[in-house]
Amino acid sequence: MKPASHGAANFEGLRTPAAAMVIAFLFTAVALLENTLLPWAPYYFAYAWLSTVLPMGVGGFTFGDFRSIRRSTWIGIVILPFALQGFGALWSAWLYPALLSGAGVEAASISSSAYDLGTALQQMLEVAAQRWKTGIDQAQFYYFGGILLWAGLGEELFYRGYLYTSLRSRWGVTLGAVISSAFFGIRHATQLGLLWASYPWGAALSWVIISFLVGLALCWLYERSKSLLPSILAHYLLNLIPTASMLLGPSS
Repeated sequence: MKPASHGAANFEGLRTPAAAMVIAFLFTAVALLENTLLPWAPYYFAYAWLSTVLPMGVGGFTFGDFRSIRRSTWIGIVILPFALQGFGALWSAWLYPALLSGAGVEAASISSSAYDLGTALQQMLEVAAQRWKTGIDQAQFYYFGGILLWAGLGEELFYRGYLYTSLRSRWGVTLGAVISSAFFGIRHATQLGLLWASYPWGAALSWVIISFLVGLALCWLYERSKSLLPSILAHYLLNLIPTASMLLGPSS
């Protein structure tokens, strides 16, 4: 398997850890702007385009050969998303509420948009529907439909293919995985930015934690297979499970 060589000679300097960190900060800022101040909020356009195109130009990651994916890796591609979704459900339904309750947060607040991620996302979609003068079902369809189509490829190209690979080259597997997964988690918190006047910090923290663990798992899958294809496939399946439920389920 050979590293992707798209523009590698021209963009070698962008593969240093320092450059990768700066770009990650800038891209996070772009994502935040697209979820708050820019006219098309909360829909990603610039961030999605940048995070997909830049890694293809910089290179440094490997796609490998589809036929070379081992059977054990295929099992991981299928099992890992369901395991992560299971943990996410357990975290949201029991672990996080228990931690909040132990910290003295009132039960009514725990189930509100301030701390509950599902409720916060629903509130964000309601604000988006009002902003775009459309129904909430339509706002939800375009929002999660767009993420479903793009995120599996775009986020893997950027966070595993570019950021993790660039950090790992100098700082090692563990630190590279932790930092790239932290950026991955923080970027997800920007998706609630449309609620900036009453930003749900508790719900955002929950999403950061879940996404951070997802990022670590996808780094592991990429490192194990030495190919970006398994993490891309696993990411698509990971997003498909809840998105299909939200898009096909009854409206509220």
